[in-house]
Amino acid sequence: MRSAGTRTTALGAERGPGRPGRLTGLDWARGLVALVLVGTESVLAPRPAQLVHAQWTGVTAYDLIFPLFVLLAGCGMALAYQNEVPARRTARQVLVLLLAGLAYNVATTAEVTWATFRVTGPLQVFAVLVLVIAPLHRVIRTARAWAVLTLLAAVGHAVALAAWADRCGGALTPACNPSRTIDGALFGAHMYAQGALGHDPEGVVAIAGAFVTAAAGVTAGHVIARYRRAPLAPLYLLAWAAACFAAGAALAQWVAPMKRLWTPSFALTTAAAGILLVAVGLALHDGPAPAWWAAARVRLAVPLVAVGRNSLLVYFGSSAVLALLLRSGGEPSAAVRIADAVSRDGDPRLEFALLSVAAWWLLALVLHRWRIYVRA
Repeated sequence: MRSAGTRTTALGAERGPGRPGRLTGLDWARGLVALVLVGTESVLAPRPAQLVHAQWTGVTAYDLIFPLFVLLAGCGMALAYQNEVPARRTARQVLVLLLAGLAYNVATTAEVTWATFRVTGPLQVFAVLVLVIAPLHRVIRTARAWAVLTLLAAVGHAVALAAWADRCGGALTPACNPSRTIDGALFGAHMYAQGALGHDPEGVVAIAGAFVTAAAGVTAGHVIARYRRAPLAPLYLLAWAAACFAAGAALAQWVAPMKRLWTPSFALTTAAAGILLVAVGLALHDGPAPAWWAAARVRLAVPLVAVGRNSLLVYFGSSAVLALLLRSGGEPSAAVRIADAVSRDGDPRLEFALLSVAAWWLLALVLHRWRIYVRA
């Protein structure tokens, strides 16, 4: 846990010597995505089709949330790593993320046994991305170089997946895909669903795709670092978003977009959506503005900034609490009983989701008021 005086974090930029301070627009974007996550995650079964992950190929609205966090994390890392970051700090961040990810798996697992315990997960993805991106920043330090790396990584990943698809008769399937083979060999029964679904959405193959999304975010972060005070800064971000979308659309003709394997077409098109969101936040909250709006926007940003500065807590805390409520109280679960109790002649699923959003939003506002921020 860090207070507002902390200098740097893995997933965001803090004020420190030689740094220009936090970007309100980036925290605003994080807060918006975190609240959407809580709202969608808290909708009880039966869930609408757009609020569950696509079965295999294709993309649903629910598929976009985690990649948006990865994109925003990449932006934050670019700003945090403008100056040299000691290796020990990076090592500590990686270790904290890994341990927190394992603790999250324990909290969200109904029956914990080592034989079937999952070792991969979303926080572990963040840990690996920090471990890769931090040292890369020592040699790649410009937006142009990161843009080239992003596109080269996407093309290389697409080539590898296309080659694997050729071995599978022309298409990747749950029964024939690199995650089934690679992650299965590395993790065995300790992967997603003990390998029964034929892939791991946070395994090695998916992390390769997540790196493309994060690298696109790092590129955007370097664009912001260079042009944040320029009136046309949002337009530079929009140009990068357009380039990511165009590249993703082109690669989609080769390897279909899908979250399950985090294909490069999926990685780049979701990155484009995230960069667009960051551009909006930058234009609203960090760009040049008349005095009256510069004063007003500080107050208007607080509700989402409060969530954004504690997005890690809101994201994973809400998921863990919901998992506990769904497992508690027998049948019906505690979550269902709470939904029925708060329902007022409406849809209990919707009202429970709104209650969850309100509760985590209120917690974030209180913590922000006390300047308490939970970070890796």
